[in-house]
Amino acid sequence: MAAIALAPRFHRIGSPAAARYSVEAWFGTTGLGHTVATEFRVRKAAPLDASAIAHVYVNSWRTSYVGLLPDSILRGMSEVRETLFWWTALCSPRSQAVTLVVQDPDGKVVGFLSAGAERAQGPARRAEVYTLYLLESHQRRGFGSWLLRAATERLRDLGFTSLMVWVLAGNPARTFYESLGAAPMAARTIRMGGRSIQEIAYAWPELALAQAPASRGRSSV
Repeated sequence: MAAIALAPRFHRIGSPAAARYSVEAWFGTTGLGHTVATEFRVRKAAPLDASAIAHVYVNSWRTSYVGLLPDSILRGMSEVRETLFWWTALCSPRSQAVTLVVQDPDGKVVGFLSAGAERAQGPARRAEVYTLYLLESHQRRGFGSWLLRAATERLRDLGFTSLMVWVLAGNPARTFYESLGAAPMAARTIRMGGRSIQEIAYAWPELALAQAPASRGRSSV
């Protein structure tokens, strides 16, 4: 019988911006089991991560947004184009921007997050999560929670006091943000590929509210 991985437990080692997380995953077998400890690391992104970030970005869109976005948008995505974008962004980072990656024990980047000052006009010290994506194989395992936690600690150090994020209205990840205490605050309609797409903004009035531990239970990211 194939082993089944249940929800992992995370223990942070080191500073938030360059932390390692020991993942204790319990694998169940027929009446027996064993514990395997594996280290994942959350750290600040570097220019050399550009291609890995692009790979996560494109593949996550293509697996998560099927049926939510026009097929033409998903087919037209390019890892080469995204690599150029992220290389440029990471070579000349903005002082108020945060970009973090989570890598597996082999050093492979499996997810990332970027955040900074809110792009739309809003409260002066409110930050925005621009992107938070994980490879499908690493979703619903708590890594999104730890990326968000590390990012909020860094944003707090930069002087931000609250946080928001825009999410596709049909995106199941909405439950992830809701589970971490975010509340809907606004909605908008954008145009993509000739279609009207609904988005919802979620907000945390205080950064600390977005730092809930992964032990709350299985998350959707």
